[in-house]
Amino acid sequence: MARNDKGPQVIFARRAIQRRLDAIRDLLDEKDIGQLVRRLNNPGRDRMAAMWEVVVFSALAKLGKLEHEKPLSSGSKPDILFENAAIRFTADVTCVSDDGLDERNPFEELFRLVQAVKSKLRLPPGGLDIRVSANRNTQMTLRLPPRKDLHDFVQNEIRPQIREQMDAGASPIRVLIDDDRAGIEITIDPAGSEFSSGGYAPYDAPTELTSNPLYNALKAKASGQLRHAAGVKGIIVADGDNAALGNDRVGLGAYSPRQIAMELLRQYSSIDFVLLLAVREGMTITSPSYSMTYVNPILVMREGDARRADFASLFARMVEGFPKPVNSAVNGARRAAERGYDLGNHGGYKTVGDKKIRVSSRELLEVLAGLRVFDDGVALNLAPGGESNGPKSEVTRGFLRALSKGRMPSSISVIRGSDDENDDWIEFEFGDRDPAISPFR
Repeated sequence: MARNDKGPQVIFARRAIQRRLDAIRDLLDEKDIGQLVRRLNNPGRDRMAAMWEVVVFSALAKLGKLEHEKPLSSGSKPDILFENAAIRFTADVTCVSDDGLDERNPFEELFRLVQAVKSKLRLPPGGLDIRVSANRNTQMTLRLPPRKDLHDFVQNEIRPQIREQMDAGASPIRVLIDDDRAGIEITIDPAGSEFSSGGYAPYDAPTELTSNPLYNALKAKASGQLRHAAGVKGIIVADGDNAALGNDRVGLGAYSPRQIAMELLRQYSSIDFVLLLAVREGMTITSPSYSMTYVNPILVMREGDARRADFASLFARMVEGFPKPVNSAVNGARRAAERGYDLGNHGGYKTVGDKKIRVSSRELLEVLAGLRVFDDGVALNLAPGGESNGPKSEVTRGFLRALSKGRMPSSISVIRGSDDENDDWIEFEFGDRDPAISPFR
């Protein structure tokens, strides 16, 4: 079966995104919907931006009249023109991440490369700890080689030291590099924890008020097509894994997202509000007993703006219309770059005495299609669609066809045989394409 590389869920579940995409088809023309679908289906950071646009548009559309990219007299086309009985405004939506900072500080790439070396040297999983120091200049950066040189650096500088200590029987293994190229301390304890860890200075903390990814994204919108719009104008900023949005607390000389947005309003009098949609993890008023992932709306307006209450009420209701986040911003960004589909309820089951057993619908379909087996735990880590010569049974081929088209069982019936027969039939009925395991459309 050809593998369908159209992507896993990001911050919100795929079915929730598809429902909201369907809900805005009457608001956007066919070309715009097609562009959103392509962006959602293509791995990369832009998938996060498309997801946020779908969620914001659909939620706002339920609260008033929303027009998308309505041309202004200047020819520019802001994302949103919204109006209800209390409010009218023009706004652009932008998704901000720390991509540029991550590119210049490739800690995760270093971690991945060292893990790969461990695996090739047949060291046991876990037991790895990597610490990286930083250059504390105006813009903090990690003491690492450029990303393009990192692979060769690990192979030529780190791998030989690990190999040499393994041959000498050292345990734990320690690698220390402290020179003009890097500041790295690696510990590998083969008998240690099954988990790995790491640490580095917070290079992504916004220590400069007007030189950070959040301010740069705001400035680009404020000085762009919003300049030509009349009336109330604002910027809706969505979290695409941005450190500034991840925390309101100010510390270590860092600025809060509210302070950064206030500075934007100070410098651009034409912008009336900034709405920050921060994905947070922790306790909330409605769930004080356990931690959860949620969207925290931070509305920033000038002191004394009499419209604040109306805008705050509107955006609170908008966020209430969002689906429940299933990933943090950082994990959502990682998933956005991946191909394939996330696992569903794989590995889970429920029994009621000897009479009922409940298993994952997707896992059952994959088992029937010959891609997994229930009694093989390793199968839980396999992606559907592995290379093979294909099933020989027409029954298995039928299940495989349904799976490859993204169609899951919608009902399963038992057709009882007569008294003259020695068996019953189990009949599967398949539904329409399910966005959980098929491309957005």
